Amino acid sequence: FHCDYVLASTTATFSTPFIQLGLVPEGASSLLMPRTMGYQRAFATLVMGRKMSAEDARIAGFVNVVVSPGHTEAEARKVAREIGALPAEAVATSRKLLRLPPEDLTRRIDQEGHLFGERMRSQEAVAAFQAFVSRKKA
Repeated sequence: FHCDYVLASTTATFSTPFIQLGLVPEGASSLLMPRTMGYQRAFATLVMGRKMSAEDARIAGFVNVVVSPGHTEAEARKVAREIGALPAEAVATSRKLLRLPPEDLTRRIDQEGHLFGERMRSQEAVAAFQAFVSRKKA
């Protein structure tokens, strides 16, 4: 959601462990994910913490291109050359237009930030982080 163009290897997976850590989504993901991939996929990803394969992420509109392992850098360079060959000011201005935040986006970021802070102090989050740290030490 925060990248212009996303490449992923066929072996890549995507997940958001907010809830498992006793937290809530942040970075406007609760607004942007449903808009991009639909409510049900966003719920499964954000709330249930389900992993998405690279191909599932492409189908959901989260990834532009899936390439075989070892080819991501070559594909990224190809895309960069393609963008670099375009009129630079037109590209920059278009990026600005595409990224202009609708008012509900900034409001959602504020809401998420407030709730995220509350959740960081919750008993659930403290317990989840303690469990995570103890697993790392083991």
